[in-house]
Amino acid sequence: MKLIKPNTLTLASASEDEDDHPEWDNATTYAIGDYVIWEGFIYVSSIDSNLGYDPSDEVQALEGARWILVSATNIRKFIDGQLGTQTTGTSPLVLEVTVDAFSNAIALFGLNMTDTTIEVIVDSEVIQSTTLETSPEPVSDWWSWYNAVFFNSIRRTVIENIFAPAGATIKLTIEGSSPALGMLVVGRQYVIGRTLISDQTKARRRTYTELTTDAFGVTTATKRAIARNVTYEVKAARSTFQSIENVLDAVDGVAVVTYEATLAPELVNFGFLLDIEVPSNMPANFIFPVTCQGVI
Repeated sequence: MKLIKPNTLTLASASEDEDDHPEWDNATTYAIGDYVIWEGFIYVSSIDSNLGYDPSDEVQALEGARWILVSATNIRKFIDGQLGTQTTGTSPLVLEVTVDAFSNAIALFGLNMTDTTIEVIVDSEVIQSTTLETSPEPVSDWWSWYNAVFFNSIRRTVIENIFAPAGATIKLTIEGSSPALGMLVVGRQYVIGRTLISDQTKARRRTYTELTTDAFGVTTATKRAIARNVTYEVKAARSTFQSIENVLDAVDGVAVVTYEATLAPELVNFGFLLDIEVPSNMPANFIFPVTCQGVI
């Protein structure tokens, strides 16, 4: 099992304009239901005669907040830490971010495209470039391959062996009929141990869709978000226990990317690590389960 601890990303540029709604103006009076954007986020007014109240100063946990935070703006949704939102645009959709610390791995979620180029730029020079392409649906013969339908999305993927020093720019060029990106993670990769492919290593899909059945037995579904839990059965050497414990302590309460191999997308997840148990006798090679509770 491996994990990626995300570094902080700052939006440098985007091919789409940040024009979801008008920008908040201190001198404008807003009515209830008016939308504005401010400092990269969308807010909606919860009161009439809303004048002079900075949306970013509102405490969202308070019932009387005059501005309600809705979401990040479109061009920032891919770095808002949520899998259920996407940055969308016209082809090519070009997004650039700067990273605050050394990074050696990248993860992408909810990627709609025909092909995507990922470039690492240092001092205006491209030092590394990788291209992702969608693949065709499984086929059994040449004629079927000739007529194969290509998938237009990659739900989750990891790219290793990236070299991005602090301050580097990561540039994504996403092409396709409806290019979009759900989330980008750039960070430091850590190896926890070797994942055993067993009955204990599994992915569990969690749906928040609500099913309601009325008095006549008619069931309706209110579609909501989907999350995933992935459990890894990990084998590690006793000599690595302290270093593993240090990594796990460092990511406590931090949403991370977990995975086993770049060619196993079913085991790629983004979320929080749950409690971990290790055997008290601590043999030379110990086995322990690690669960990543996915976020929406």
